Amino acid sequence: MEREAYTPSRNAGKPFRRLLRRGNAFARFEYTLHRMPLAMGCARLLAGLCLAAAMGFAAPLRAQTDTPAAAQPGPPPRVAGTIDFVEGLARVEGKDRRVRTPAAGQTVLEGDTVTTLSDSEVHLQMADGALFMVRERTRVTITEYVADGGSGDRSLMDLAEGALRAITGWIGAYNRNSYRIRTPLVTIGVRGTDHEPTHIPIGDPRGQPGSYDKVNEGAAFMETKAGRVEVPRSRVVYLSASAKAPPRLLEATPKFFRAGRHEQRFVARSQEVRRTIPQRRFERQESVRRQGAKAGAPAMHGAVPGDAAAKARAADKWQDKADAAKRRPADKTQGNKARDGDWQKPAARTQADGRPPKDARAGQKPNRPERDERPARKPAQPKG
Repeated sequence: MEREAYTPSRNAGKPFRRLLRRGNAFARFEYTLHRMPLAMGCARLLAGLCLAAAMGFAAPLRAQTDTPAAAQPGPPPRVAGTIDFVEGLARVEGKDRRVRTPAAGQTVLEGDTVTTLSDSEVHLQMADGALFMVRERTRVTITEYVADGGSGDRSLMDLAEGALRAITGWIGAYNRNSYRIRTPLVTIGVRGTDHEPTHIPIGDPRGQPGSYDKVNEGAAFMETKAGRVEVPRSRVVYLSASAKAPPRLLEATPKFFRAGRHEQRFVARSQEVRRTIPQRRFERQESVRRQGAKAGAPAMHGAVPGDAAAKARAADKWQDKADAAKRRPADKTQGNKARDGDWQKPAARTQADGRPPKDARAGQKPNRPERDERPARKPAQPKG
């Protein structure tokens, strides 16, 4: 009996064992080719499942590995000051990109950005006693602010646009080289002053684009790569936005430098705070020393260990004495008696009744009899 001829159309879907029973090798090969796409699809599916399982297993491990690093928080931002006054619409954006609405008494931190809109104003009282008036349509960032009462104190503000009025605290008085206000064009420094840095971007209708600084009290300087210009009192310095020329002093004050609605309040507040700056600085120094002693090391920024700290304290004490000597009245009767020679001639200074004055009698010993002239005590009588 002749064997049945194999045709793919008839035998493509028959079971594999039937073909094996018939002994047709070519049929087995064709059947394998016929089933290969299905096998490849299964293989791809299996590989995909394995890969997904591997990724799903590795993701928790990676999360567990990354969690400790993410859970380790960095040092908290330093407190730069507080908000003293708010009017209008404004916002404060932290270094973590969180936005909050400013309110009086709220703290501002290092890295915060204060933004004001039209007809808005924010007053900041800083940790060193400085005050900043953030005028309308202004954006300023507290880039760095350390006020520990030591040689490491520093202040760096970045003025992106708008205008400020700044009255310096103890950083501007004791660490003048560490006080800076930057704009996109210049760096502004002070010599213990009241000044108004301003930056007008291109397209702003308030005035010619560029960076300005008006000095109300003291002195300041504007510095660029092209050079440095000193700004005396009641003058304005200007650098064009093109920055093709170095800064120059203006002959007249631009019209946009005008007092705001709360200018008098700001000035009165600054005068009030200025009287307390020495005491506040001393209290801050003591707080830093206590924290350093408690931690076993100077943990605060700006603390100077060892001899450097002693030298800094001695210099501060000498400066305080010099300031007190300047404020001392010129009347000699209220001065130093040893300097005036009053203690050398107490007998020449008498009152109307012939007795020496009280301050002269104060240094004399009372007229007491000598030990030999005193009457001897009676011996105690025996009892009985």
